[in-house]
Amino acid sequence: MSRIIVAGAGHGGLTAAFNLAKAGHSVTVYEKQSYETVGHDWHDGLWLRDFDLVNMPRPDASLLTPNKDMRFFNPKKTVSLELNFPESSNSVFIDRRKLVQFLLDQCVSAGVKVCCETEALCAVCGPDRIRGIKIKTKDGAEKTVFGDLVIDAAGASSPVRRSLPGRFGIQNEIPAKDMFFVYRAYYEKTDTEKLDPRYSVYFFHCGHAGMDWMITEEDYMDVLVGKFGGITQEEIEESLADFREEYPCLGSAVKRGGYVSKIPLTRTLPCIVANGYAAVGDSAGMTVPLNGCGIDLSLQAGGTLALIAESVKDGNYTKEKLWPYQQRYCVLHGNRLVIIAKLRAFLASLKAHNVDFLMESGILSQTEIGMANGNMSAVSFGYVMKKLRAILPQSYLIPAAIGAMRGIRNLKKITTRMPAVYDEAKIRSWLKIYNGI
Repeated sequence: MSRIIVAGAGHGGLTAAFNLAKAGHSVTVYEKQSYETVGHDWHDGLWLRDFDLVNMPRPDASLLTPNKDMRFFNPKKTVSLELNFPESSNSVFIDRRKLVQFLLDQCVSAGVKVCCETEALCAVCGPDRIRGIKIKTKDGAEKTVFGDLVIDAAGASSPVRRSLPGRFGIQNEIPAKDMFFVYRAYYEKTDTEKLDPRYSVYFFHCGHAGMDWMITEEDYMDVLVGKFGGITQEEIEESLADFREEYPCLGSAVKRGGYVSKIPLTRTLPCIVANGYAAVGDSAGMTVPLNGCGIDLSLQAGGTLALIAESVKDGNYTKEKLWPYQQRYCVLHGNRLVIIAKLRAFLASLKAHNVDFLMESGILSQTEIGMANGNMSAVSFGYVMKKLRAILPQSYLIPAAIGAMRGIRNLKKITTRMPAVYDEAKIRSWLKIYNGI
């Protein structure tokens, strides 16, 4: 029986904790927030099928609402593109805090020890492996806890990952340019009018590089103001003022939320395993780089990590034995997200009038909206060339567009050259390709 430490109550970490505890391991989760306040104070989407994939019960239906069809607008609001979720889809919305509490409840029922209001401060390392973490308890006391494996689920700014010495080969920081800064709040709704579409997304709203949205519910308005690389109070106020002109029912009282958070919009970090260590979820950069969604990716990654960790029968979690976790995740999800990361970087380099041109000319279409949500079936060499030819009249966009398309061109190379088993020289060669795109 191994001693497993999970730093942070992230979705992927809790999924791994649940499955490893069920397999008989001693698992402890350390989370700095209280049991009732873990997670963002808002709703997000996920796929119910993911619970089946990771052998976890589904949340009660009372916690779920069907996902909403989305409509995407260009900055001038002259074009709208739709993304539809059929009624038969198992894509749902759920309160994130209730989701985390559900996952915590499942973990406790499986035998996981959950220590809330206990902060992970940093990694504790030996010469060649991560041996545990330093924690601070509710009463302010600091102590070191040791384990055979540290699962880092402490988020994009994980103090565990950021404290790792360079010799372990783990990227410490996610640059600000690869972060999405979001203000999200639920405002009062001042009348009962039903609005269509209920879920509207605005690219470069008010001319600022980013993505805002308005979701109208029966009794509140769900507002998100998101910007690449940073956000100011003035930008938040400008977006809110414009929304109030378009949505007169948007009140001024905040019912929940009302704060700024950071979400990684990056491809999966180059290396997410080391001796005695594995990162999962936002700690590993596991989000869709164009919209920041990551619950589904984290749940599946946590299930994969548990499966690989369970196969290590001697409790010696070396990077060689943990590598299949990274390899399987990247083949299934991480490698294709490189493409979306390049598209996001391309989008972030534009101005509002460039986005208007791309959407009004049809270069940015429903196909690309689908790609942001994981549908890569349309990607081909012909697709790439068609898009490049369409951009030719706007020659100043070509260098950035070519950079974005390199990820598509090299996707096969990234996937086929990734070693299935740990080989230092082959991994170095693969990382050179992965980091160079």
